[in-house]
Amino acid sequence: MTTTIKQEVFKLAKQQLIMKQSLALTLLIIGMALVTKFGNFELLTAENLVPTLFNSSWLIVFSMVYLASQIFSMEFRFGTIKNMLQKDGSRSKIFFSKFLLLIGYSLYLNFLAMILTVAVSLILFPEVSLEQSAIWQTLLTTVGAGFVGMWLFASLSLMISLIVQNESLAGMLGLISYFMSSMLAGVQFLVLDQAAWLKWDPFNMLNLANQLADSSLSQMTLLSTGQLIIGNFVYIALFILIAKVVFQRRKI
Repeated sequence: MTTTIKQEVFKLAKQQLIMKQSLALTLLIIGMALVTKFGNFELLTAENLVPTLFNSSWLIVFSMVYLASQIFSMEFRFGTIKNMLQKDGSRSKIFFSKFLLLIGYSLYLNFLAMILTVAVSLILFPEVSLEQSAIWQTLLTTVGAGFVGMWLFASLSLMISLIVQNESLAGMLGLISYFMSSMLAGVQFLVLDQAAWLKWDPFNMLNLANQLADSSLSQMTLLSTGQLIIGNFVYIALFILIAKVVFQRRKI
């Protein structure tokens, strides 16, 4: 398993994907910080943006959705999946090595965003006291909720990529669902009173971050924060399980 994971990391590094996405994330956070510092925008304040990692969560989700949609599809497209099976002989080992790679990469992206946010804040916004527990509490809550939401989309893209056998379509569907989620969640609130069962759909689970920030939102989601957390993990596990079953049965 260790050798397989090392091979996956090597392939990822060889594609320069880590460098490109890390650079994009760095530029976004620094750019947002500079606009906040030198721009004259009332809504863009350091106090609001530092706890949200300078609104970089969308790019982290984009990066993870892209990788999740590509990580298996490229092996099938280039025929390298046959060589992997000949060397390892176990589809389960291959699946879990790629799954662990996704977990590691998702942790890396969030950790990088936090380090960049702290560094930029210390340089450009010394007036923002990072020693305040409230800032760190908000920041860690935002990162935690964003991490769960990111994995909801990543696991969905992973599942779709193995079902439809098209990495471009899988990535596109994952991104469309992400960018439309806010709109769909808003529309959903209008019909929850008439169809209460919709409170358990995946789009309602995406309200976790908002409900952590404002507990009164539970009156609209019709779920407690604990139920939203459990619901997210159930959907993530379900999507990953379906992806594994499809991979186990997919013809090479």
